[in-house]
Amino acid sequence: MRRPQQVGAPPVAGWDGALVACAELKQLATQVMRTGRAYQGRFVLGDSTQQRALDLTLVPSKDPAGNVFGLTLCALDLTPMDKVVAELAREAETWRILTTHTFDWEYWIGPDGGLRWMSPSCEAVTGYGVEAFEADPTLLTSIVHAEDRQAFTEHLSGEPFLRPETRLRLRIQNANGQVRWVEHACKPVYGSDGTFAGRRVANRDITDTMRVEQALRESENQFRLMFELATVGMVVVEPETRRLLRVNQRLRRLLGYEADELLRMTFRELTHPEDLAYDAIRYQRALRQEDTDYFVEKRYIRKDGRVIWALVNMTFIRDDAGHPLRALAAIIDITDRRAAEDRARDLATVVECSSDLIAIASLDHRGVYINQAGKHLVGLDPDVEPAVIKIEDFLLPEDHPFFRETIMPAVERTGRWAGEFRFRHFRTREPIAVFYDALRIDDPETGRPLQYATVTRDIRKEKAAEQALLEADRRKDEFLAMLGHELRNPMSPIRNAVEIIRSIGIGEDQRIVWAVDVLDRQTAHMGRLLDDLLDVSRIVRDRIDLDTREIALREVVKQAVDGVRAMMQERDHRFGYELPPEQVRVQGDPVRLSQILLNLLVNAARYTPRGGAIDVDHALDGRDVVVRVRDNGQGMSAVQIESMFGAFAQGVTQSESGDGGLGLGLTIARRLAELHGGRLDARSEGSGLGSELELRLPLLADDHPTAAQLPLKSHPAAGGGEALKVLVVDDNADVSGALAMLLEIQGYQVRTASSGAEALALLGDFEPRLALLDIGMPGMDGVELAGRLRQRYPEPGRLMLVALTGLGHEHARERSLDGGFDEHLVKPLERSRLQAVLDRLSC
Repeated sequence: MRRPQQVGAPPVAGWDGALVACAELKQLATQVMRTGRAYQGRFVLGDSTQQRALDLTLVPSKDPAGNVFGLTLCALDLTPMDKVVAELAREAETWRILTTHTFDWEYWIGPDGGLRWMSPSCEAVTGYGVEAFEADPTLLTSIVHAEDRQAFTEHLSGEPFLRPETRLRLRIQNANGQVRWVEHACKPVYGSDGTFAGRRVANRDITDTMRVEQALRESENQFRLMFELATVGMVVVEPETRRLLRVNQRLRRLLGYEADELLRMTFRELTHPEDLAYDAIRYQRALRQEDTDYFVEKRYIRKDGRVIWALVNMTFIRDDAGHPLRALAAIIDITDRRAAEDRARDLATVVECSSDLIAIASLDHRGVYINQAGKHLVGLDPDVEPAVIKIEDFLLPEDHPFFRETIMPAVERTGRWAGEFRFRHFRTREPIAVFYDALRIDDPETGRPLQYATVTRDIRKEKAAEQALLEADRRKDEFLAMLGHELRNPMSPIRNAVEIIRSIGIGEDQRIVWAVDVLDRQTAHMGRLLDDLLDVSRIVRDRIDLDTREIALREVVKQAVDGVRAMMQERDHRFGYELPPEQVRVQGDPVRLSQILLNLLVNAARYTPRGGAIDVDHALDGRDVVVRVRDNGQGMSAVQIESMFGAFAQGVTQSESGDGGLGLGLTIARRLAELHGGRLDARSEGSGLGSELELRLPLLADDHPTAAQLPLKSHPAAGGGEALKVLVVDDNADVSGALAMLLEIQGYQVRTASSGAEALALLGDFEPRLALLDIGMPGMDGVELAGRLRQRYPEPGRLMLVALTGLGHEHARERSLDGGFDEHLVKPLERSRLQAVLDRLSC
């Protein structure tokens, strides 16, 4: 292709068809149009036999509203610059030869202004022969373009000694009416006697030259624009010295230098010292044409001292003899990519050094990667190819249903499932207890699933230790329970003997009175210790039975205060208390609640010095009631507060009476509080500054409940008085059962099903008006079931379909509504949302 014809040609001349037909380019263009984000990067066009590397930029065109209506493509060919420059050089040489050998149109005008001579080449330039000019002396002026005529006339006039030789470019109109450009040169001629003899005029047709110059100017402007606006660093280099001759804005930003600074430097000065030797070898080989190109990754040192990695692609512009004239290089910052590669290598090292099983699988469950520790864990050969193994091969046959019905649906819904599981040993077939963390890897740009992965830990030692600990704990609990029961047997006759002595009379002997009181008091103390042992045993084994009912907190506090009053008097404590109002009511076991407060009061009495102060008060806090027991006794450090609710925990300083107990009272009290839906906390300013124990219990709903506690309205009846029928479908029986019970309490007729097939089988005998369907059921999911129900009940308003899902984002809602649902509710259900659906149904 000739150079003038290249002006305005496609960015990759001759490849425009391949560029348009390229599937990868179409995919990139579709992505830019869809996302509205520009794309810039290296793009390879063509097949393996013939390729072009492009610096490709796709920029979306948007209207004022931000909608994409098209795109602009800019492609800079990075590889064939030497061919382009060589072609330009050949074209320039061709034009040189043509202009050198073109015959000029010359003529001689005498001193009087008359035509004296004209060369025959005038006809080639003007289309008029010599005879025409001789016949019409005005033709010389009339063929000059009207816009250039005045300048032409002035050029031929004037004193010759003032303008010994002048040149002018002007346009003429030839005999065919075409406008031609000529370069008009006028030189005065003198006779042998020195007198003015006229002017010798030479005219050269420069029309083609003018066109070429215009094309070159346009090409240069285009090159300059693309050079400056390129998204990669661009530089023109002197080949022998590697001095920088021209740099673009991107390279200046990349290296941190101003243009004038870079133009005084060489690439050697910018290159990292450790890369100089290798870089010099590669450059010299490319310079001598021993290598086809100079394409290297190397490090540069910025002006601020920071090291960056760059990909350098350099092309040499050579003369016909192959000598390098210039070099043109494209430089791309790959610092982030190299850092990512380093991180990937580090991660690969960590993965291979990990003792966990780390594996990746394709979407069809075939292996892609398994680390060596993982192969060792499950008994695989170290050289086995992961592709021959599927995820299911790691599992015991009896665990396949759980994997298929529980683990994979969770991974598909949320992207992850983690929990204890079992793998099988490939050689021995024995089960391996593991903590299985299954993940789905998604494309960060599109969200499209790419692969599955897992980090699985061998927990056989932990499981064995856990089982041993559980067994030891169970035996300890059994021993405590047995001990408590066995010790009660000898205590009973001792207590009876005390009562017998008191019944027959103990006389006035104070020694006997003292002995009987000691026996009575210590037997009661032993009883409390046994009660604590039995209670903690029951709590550990979850065998505490609560007889719950609605009770006034006032009665609970009063019972506890009465139970500890004698102990307070015995220790001379100043005991103050405040009974809650009658309307402060809770749901609980009155005996156990009194036991909690009694334990708190006994604890305060024991660890408060004789004559100390102990107070009981209460306060309402939102939907809770708080009972506080304060004392000015020993107090506690932060470490003691942390451990005081543990079994057998006691203060550092024993109580004055020495009856500190086993340290189980607060353990039992906290657990009983939790069983009532409450909490038991402790606080102290420090040792010797007293303590405060706080019992928090939930209040019963009052006469003005909050919106979240409002009961569902009851709309059970249809127009004819029959209760409305509701179908609840969920593969989780607890979910469907709880929802069904809630609706039945309100008077609705409810049927439940655990699958789509089971739900369809209920129809006929049970015709629902409302169907609540779980979206994510295995097999026939909620969307498919909704479609089948719509086919069975096509009448508008006949059946309301409500989607139940754990997904709350807008895409899930749109999918539900597009699937034929009337409503989309997110688990756990809000009563107000469910009530709104029921209200619509009853209208």
